[in-house]
Amino acid sequence: MQTELHYDTVFDAQQHFRLLLDSMARPGKINTFPAMEIMPPVGLNQASALTGFALLNADTSYHIAGYNGADIAQYLLVNTASQQAGIDIAEYIFLPENHDGRGLEKARVGTPVYPEDSATLIAEAELISEHAIENSLGITLKGPGVNGEAQIFVSGINPALLDYLKEQNVEYPLGIDLIVTDRQNNLLCIPRSNAFTYIKTN
Repeated sequence: MQTELHYDTVFDAQQHFRLLLDSMARPGKINTFPAMEIMPPVGLNQASALTGFALLNADTSYHIAGYNGADIAQYLLVNTASQQAGIDIAEYIFLPENHDGRGLEKARVGTPVYPEDSATLIAEAELISEHAIENSLGITLKGPGVNGEAQIFVSGINPALLDYLKEQNVEYPLGIDLIVTDRQNNLLCIPRSNAFTYIKTN
């Protein structure tokens, strides 16, 4: 497994980190990573890889849930120096498309003294859109960073994962943040501070 030669660990990482911060500060806003000449292993989309590059380093840990093979773990190790850890320890948890939330029960939700000591999910989806798309979930967000309500549509995300997120975030400020990426390099964030509902579209 080789280091990505076309990725600048300073310039690109800073640019992508700013996109992630903007998405987290403005829940429901869709941002897009610029296309890059990187080759993540099969099963990991480019946006999730770039999210990992921006957030992971030797002082952080991650967990891979629901993917097949060890290629993704090796790829993230080589390119970020971050180590994979148990789900009860990891700060970041990578999930494939349509993950149903099973196995995430031990993910960190923080403590009353240190609520920020919690996990962030990085979940892949097929497509994120501002407009209704076939076989998607219409997600409506309210709370900090949202002017009234924000609605987005996501295909390739399992409603059971969103139900799991709701359960974990019921005792805010404890809870888990969610970053969703898609095959078109889009991303959006649902912080634990925001309430949301969803409906299935046809």
